[in-house]
Amino acid sequence: MDPHEKKQDEEPLVDFKRLRKFVIYPALALLGLWLCSVWLPEAFTGFSINRARNAEIAPLVEKAKALGLTYETVLADPAGAEGKPVVWCVQNRDPHGVTVDGNGAKRLSVSNYPRMPLFMGDKHRACIPMILLVEKPVPGRPVPVFFRDVP
Repeated sequence: MDPHEKKQDEEPLVDFKRLRKFVIYPALALLGLWLCSVWLPEAFTGFSINRARNAEIAPLVEKAKALGLTYETVLADPAGAEGKPVVWCVQNRDPHGVTVDGNGAKRLSVSNYPRMPLFMGDKHRACIPMILLVEKPVPGRPVPVFFRDVP
């Protein structure tokens, strides 16, 4: 008999089913719990920041919706629109390509442009609703606005 042969009734040296059950699966579970412990605090922090931001801008959104100012009404009455909040669907392609509703004729001049999110989207239709504060409009120029936030 060869010394490397094992007998039929002998148990294997390592039982891989038991090894998986009592070593590998618990180790994977601990790794998963560790990953959750790393990710969850960041997620909760993000949710609380978002909740605080929404609570802060909610009155501004309500006022903008109540006023219902459109691009055309701002152009018609520039003095009456100054300092008022608006919620317009804005397409931001570059500093000189900020438009309302993707319409090239409805241009905006954003005083704090670097804070505004860039949105490339479809040239004629896609846009993001944004809260803007109308600054003093000048006839014949794009409507000057201050970017406040994205509702």
